[in-house]
Amino acid sequence: MVALRSRRLEGLFGAPLDAVSYTQIAALKTNSVSESYDLEFKGELYGGNDKAKRDLAGDVAALANTAGGVLLLGVAEDDQARAAGLPGVALSDSEVLRYRSIVADMVHPLPTFDVRQIEDPDKPGQGLLMIAVLRSPSAPHGVLVNEGLRYPRRNGASIIYLSESEVAAAYQDRFARRQTRHEDLLRYEGDLISRLDVSDQTYVVVTLVPDLGGDFTLDTRTLRAFQQETRDKDLLVFPRGVHVRHVMVGSRRLIAHGGREPAKASWIACELHQSGAGSFAALASDRASLATPGHQDETAAVSRIIDEDLVVDIWSGLRLLARHARDRAAAGGPATVSATICPVAPELPAELRHPRGHIGGQLGTHQTTETPRVTSVFDIDDLAENGPALIAATSAMSAGLIQHFGYPETPQMTTDGMIRSKYWSAQRYGPAVREWAAQAEVVLSDETLD
Repeated sequence: MVALRSRRLEGLFGAPLDAVSYTQIAALKTNSVSESYDLEFKGELYGGNDKAKRDLAGDVAALANTAGGVLLLGVAEDDQARAAGLPGVALSDSEVLRYRSIVADMVHPLPTFDVRQIEDPDKPGQGLLMIAVLRSPSAPHGVLVNEGLRYPRRNGASIIYLSESEVAAAYQDRFARRQTRHEDLLRYEGDLISRLDVSDQTYVVVTLVPDLGGDFTLDTRTLRAFQQETRDKDLLVFPRGVHVRHVMVGSRRLIAHGGREPAKASWIACELHQSGAGSFAALASDRASLATPGHQDETAAVSRIIDEDLVVDIWSGLRLLARHARDRAAAGGPATVSATICPVAPELPAELRHPRGHIGGQLGTHQTTETPRVTSVFDIDDLAENGPALIAATSAMSAGLIQHFGYPETPQMTTDGMIRSKYWSAQRYGPAVREWAAQAEVVLSDETLD
């Protein structure tokens, strides 16, 4: 999977970067495509001497410091920097590993990049190397030269180096972007929470903001496609029979939620922004069902949350939001993610429970009166795909909330991507979890925490 998402390059090649074929790259010569700020041709592989290593490191860092882009090795250029031929290069896993090692040793901090081998169908073992570099939220990236760092960036098809004052400004921008992402998390989360019916329901809310945002066209066609994807659908990884009833647009966002009223969300909800950011909410506790018998006009004064439901809510939110960012908004690379439980307050505490009998001990006595919250950073592709990386992220985020109740970790899964099968109740999620794990090639563990 290639992390880089670029509408310009995908339009140029005619396919997503992780699916571009040899024939599609050969068409660059036919169409006399020129190098640009996000595209560079190299007729041969980078050599093994110090200069060649600096050239590789500098080319990768320059793309990361500018707008991201692609280096194509095995494509020759003419004197006007246009694709002029495909001499090709020898393909080998050892060469890919060598490039990764060089960049890791010489570029600081390490940017996100991928290396694809694209074989010539007529010449086995020969073809093209595509180095796809993501525009980096950690810029500026310096290249080690002697005992110091130099900071390259793209200037059209060429490379220039930042001055001392430009380097200082780039670091200021990095810190400002981090603060902005934190503010965006709180704003998007707050927007969704303001629409939730919290009078008798308590929710797990997951919010994701790509470190570098994407975009998509918000028009009638997009809305209709979104309606087909969500209306009358259960958005959870393991359905509980809670369906989306209302689908609409807001300011630069798509909106879907359950409940009777179009203006008020119940049970399940999401807001998906054009930037690739989004927020997702799923029911954690129905307090109305806990009301004292004979007092149906009152709701329970505590939110009793089953730990399995909390984990599934986070699992579902991470995957849904990452797929929106990647597949709809064409955002890739890292994303900042938060999860919280609301409402929680001194007058409305939350309590963690479990339905599994003796397995794992008794969790139902610890309460919290302060709003639990956890924030972390994950790769969007890792969250969008079913697999160990999604499980590891779900485990880490769930643990961050569970620790507010006095417990150290998520019983249902591990931070290295395994699922603990004994902590899923047979009557609720157990069979579905085992089936999912088999399809996603996730290890099921018999480990217990006793």
